[in-house]
Amino acid sequence: MTAPSVPRVRARRPKVRTGCATCKSRRIKCDEARPACVRCQKSRLPCQYHDPSEGSQDGSRGQQRNLLPAASEQLSRLRSELGMRLPARVKREDFLEPEVYYFDLFRNIIVDNLCQNGYISLWSRTILRESFRDDCVRDAVLGIGALCRALMDDNQQVNVKLTKPLWTVPTIAVSCPNTKYHRDAIKYYMKSIARFRAQIARDGSAIPSRSIVIISILFIIFETMQGDTDSIDRIMLSAITALKVNLRQDTEPQRQISPALDDDGVREADCFLTRLSGFSSLLSPFYPSLLKSKAYEGSQMLLKDTIPAPTATPLQIEHAFEQYTTSALIWCFRTVLRGSSSASGRPSAIDAARHREEQLSVSTQADGWCAFIRQKLERETDPWRRRTWKIMLVEAKMFGIYATYRADDAEEHELLWDARVDDCRAAVALAESVLDEPTPFSSLPPMFEDKLLPTLRCFICKCRDYQTRARALRICTRLAGPWFENRAILVGLQIMIAMEERDRDPCGFIPIRLRYRWNESSWNDDRTELKMVLTRIVTGARKEFTIHSDYSIEDMLKKLGEVPNDG
Repeated sequence: MTAPSVPRVRARRPKVRTGCATCKSRRIKCDEARPACVRCQKSRLPCQYHDPSEGSQDGSRGQQRNLLPAASEQLSRLRSELGMRLPARVKREDFLEPEVYYFDLFRNIIVDNLCQNGYISLWSRTILRESFRDDCVRDAVLGIGALCRALMDDNQQVNVKLTKPLWTVPTIAVSCPNTKYHRDAIKYYMKSIARFRAQIARDGSAIPSRSIVIISILFIIFETMQGDTDSIDRIMLSAITALKVNLRQDTEPQRQISPALDDDGVREADCFLTRLSGFSSLLSPFYPSLLKSKAYEGSQMLLKDTIPAPTATPLQIEHAFEQYTTSALIWCFRTVLRGSSSASGRPSAIDAARHREEQLSVSTQADGWCAFIRQKLERETDPWRRRTWKIMLVEAKMFGIYATYRADDAEEHELLWDARVDDCRAAVALAESVLDEPTPFSSLPPMFEDKLLPTLRCFICKCRDYQTRARALRICTRLAGPWFENRAILVGLQIMIAMEERDRDPCGFIPIRLRYRWNESSWNDDRTELKMVLTRIVTGARKEFTIHSDYSIEDMLKKLGEVPNDG
């Protein structure tokens, strides 16, 4: 008679509590190396550690533990400098499984990446706070967290440094949901959209502007992670149109958000959405809707006297500078619209006298900001603050140059840029030095970079000095990261430069009639093939190219150089 089987009892071992927060959120073993564990270094993820003493009074970590991982030491320091208060502690009972995990991923990975571009209050406080007040925001945040996890399984996660092919679209973005995380991401995203539509149907124009801005930004984040530029274009147009309708009675034209509902994070959200949509429309061929709809025409007055007192705090200076650059960007947008209207024979919306007055204001303030920031930079010793001043100075230089825009004469406008080559060269050199300054964040470039990248793209498109363009292109390559749109734009810009270089004459000048602009593109269904259209600035002649993601950019540029020009 055999002895009765005895069930095996698994040995109980104490749980390890000292692993990094990132490995814990991914539920993988951590080697606990400092300052960054091996897994996080290989995955290029932010590696953050909890304070072991954090928890209940008896040292245990039960159901009431804080679910939000501790911020990095540098990020915590920056928050302290900004005088920020973090949202209330998040408890496990606030979520259902697997919402805990998805919220952790959003806070631990997505927010850390977004904070590299600034707007710390928006990402670290306002959106997290709103997710507990608004179910629509909550579902969008959970959808982004779930999508982040799905991208990890897809081996196209945000932390991979891509070299080949030219660009990569996550396969989950062009296929049916085939993993639990992807299905959850779509489920939460669709719930958020449904809630938002119901709110619009119920409240109409009474829906708070802050809700429109925050929800639109979250939708844009979700679609950016999927590489869907068409959806992003529609979201930006819908958001700006809705805000324009909502704020017709606003007595403060420089603000998109009602002052009674505003805080630093919502002000940052307003600025971020305005800058993102404006720069995308002007400098990216993937977002034509805003220019076609003229959504920004007459929507904002040009701000004056934005330079603060020398005694202002760094945060006050940054806020004032954001107001100036956002206002100047909308002026540039309106000026481009006026130029397109004049070219087609339609009457100009703004008379020439008003344009010259506004142009002088933008230029004068840009020069004033350059002088103001240089003084701050000369006296600054903190490396992180020096980096911030340099980025601001690059932006100010760009707006000072762009203020020479001539809406009524394309050829004269091109010659004005040619006369500012030295200024362009100096701004690009300053941008190069920015990347040499230490940064308090992870090495992965941010998902959205609305400061250096658009400025450098402007120089690449407008400045015809080859060395300056090449240097700006190299910096853009370093800032592009794995993000789909950034990498696709790099390819198109290289094609445009190569086409113009074929027409450079023996004196080193590219004739104005042979210069191009890139403002039209389209994708095939799986976004592996890009069709780009270059248009002659003066004559309007079109040149079409079809580029596949598996092509070699070196071979393409070599072939373009061998083909005789058609000038």
